[in-house]
Amino acid sequence: MQMEDKFSLELSQEEGILLLTSARLLDKLVAGVTIHAQERDELIRDIIDKLSLAVSPALASMSDELADAIVDSVLGCDEQDDEFFCPHDLSNRDFVEASTDGAGSAFNYPMYSIDKTLPLLERALLSHVAVSAEYYSLARESIDALTLDPLSIIREEGIWRMVAYCHELEDVMIFRVDRIKDLVETAEHFETPSNFNQMKQEPFAAYC
Repeated sequence: MQMEDKFSLELSQEEGILLLTSARLLDKLVAGVTIHAQERDELIRDIIDKLSLAVSPALASMSDELADAIVDSVLGCDEQDDEFFCPHDLSNRDFVEASTDGAGSAFNYPMYSIDKTLPLLERALLSHVAVSAEYYSLARESIDALTLDPLSIIREEGIWRMVAYCHELEDVMIFRVDRIKDLVETAEHFETPSNFNQMKQEPFAAYC
């Protein structure tokens, strides 16, 4: 049976990201290890380029992170990429990322640029000023209006997260900085909770 030189295929974004991640994994795990490897490697990278154009830039970036994470989990990775911007000692904390797909895993692709948001959060943290945030909820697929007291900012596995007191839920929780669509400082000052050190003994829940 002869195959057509070209064929068209309609894919949803979810199907595209799965195929793109699979192609990236193939490139990372088996590229260059068989006969005619160079020709095959070029074909795989051509497929990656085409699939990357077929999905959104955010999903394309997520697929690369996801493939790296899978490779690291299979081959092992001793690198530490955690950075802390925090006036408190959180080195012994466990951080909980909420599941978003119903299967116990959480997507780590960025939603919004943090170029302006992160410096504003750092300034608010140091000056103890509450912020008003428009935060994207993956669980509800909605933008939630929240008032937050930033308590610490953490870079964990390449993702910036913020530990903050949420006025609406009256609780200290973890928030993804790249899920903040818009952010402004308020005129409201806050004090770090007096029991914050005790709170660090238990994992914070993530706002989802």
